[in-house]
Amino acid sequence: MKAATTFASTSIKNYSPPPTTTYQAFVSIIIPTLNEAPNICRQAQALSRLPNAEIIFADGGSGDGTANAIDSLLPELPNVHLLQTPCGRARQMNTGAQHAQGEWLIFLHADTVLPKDSFGAFITRIKESPHINSGAFTFRVDHAHWSYRYLEFYVGLRCKFLKLPFGDQALFIKRRLFEELGGYRDDFPLMEDMELVQRLNKQAGFMILPAPVFTSPRRYENDGFFKRGLGNIYLQLLYRCGVHPRELAKKYYPRNA
Repeated sequence: MKAATTFASTSIKNYSPPPTTTYQAFVSIIIPTLNEAPNICRQAQALSRLPNAEIIFADGGSGDGTANAIDSLLPELPNVHLLQTPCGRARQMNTGAQHAQGEWLIFLHADTVLPKDSFGAFITRIKESPHINSGAFTFRVDHAHWSYRYLEFYVGLRCKFLKLPFGDQALFIKRRLFEELGGYRDDFPLMEDMELVQRLNKQAGFMILPAPVFTSPRRYENDGFFKRGLGNIYLQLLYRCGVHPRELAKKYYPRNA
């Protein structure tokens, strides 16, 4: 018997079913946010222009005005919604999924750009291939330096041979399947994307879409390319060896440990 999805309690702004005469959400794009004020308005405005989509920001208690910035856009962007939830990316995304109207869910990181053409390629593929149930976009880094091409190559190999995309590739999944699987693990402060993908790989219809999303290099730039890259691989290996994500989070977020 599959576990039921457990959703966090939440307050919600500007969330009521939109009139069908305005638009019909076929896809719900869910973005967990925490202190993303510098770029969040640009992200909201760009995503709001995607057809047949609703945009759900699930804010985990930002202290930099992120929620206020999104809130200020709501009157002019009727397909953009704001949820305020307890902090925790998995919990935030589960809460967003609970309120989603779309038949499909896309989980997008706040610092990852989903181009209009890639969204269009996604819509075309899922309509032409009804056997597809879940998957991810192709990983690209929004930076011209050659070192990021090596990172993209490594991620491409990981996806090809292990079928293991991560959250910065914008995971997509049918809402029905997401609910059947029980959503993300609320008790995982890290690796929640990897754990969900491992379960998705046991289902039929998982694919890597040959259409890119572009993730920000900011963490690599802040921490140093090799330190961040090797650190990520180290944490993945510890997870595969059975270390719980609560312990891994102490290494990934040392200031919060």
